[in-house]
Amino acid sequence: MFGSIFYNFWAALLSFAVYFIAAIQNPYAMPLPTIGIALVIAVIAFGLMFLIRYFLGYVFYTPEAPVLSQSEEELPVVAEKTDKTKTVPQGDHTTMEVEDENTEEIAQVVRSMLQSDESLTR
Repeated sequence: MFGSIFYNFWAALLSFAVYFIAAIQNPYAMPLPTIGIALVIAVIAFGLMFLIRYFLGYVFYTPEAPVLSQSEEELPVVAEKTDKTKTVPQGDHTTMEVEDENTEEIAQVVRSMLQSDESLTR
């Protein structure tokens, strides 16, 4: 919600003053009904100010970007737990080992695709 409850009180005071000054201009205005109606209008303005403050809070709301507070050691562990795919932590293997594993996997996939293509063409 935008602002504080003091905005509600200021809106009530302002609406009371505006109505009272406008109503007292009438030469036949009675004091007690004029003050009573001004109080009712002040209460209504107080309540409406909650809606106005809520709307302004909604309009001016800007979500904050998430901040990553994880170190590099924690990231691969989190990725292995959340992803269904196989992940290889970079700190455990050298680049040569990773390349060998990847080429073996790629070769296996290509063999299986070729076998499925041959069975479909026959």
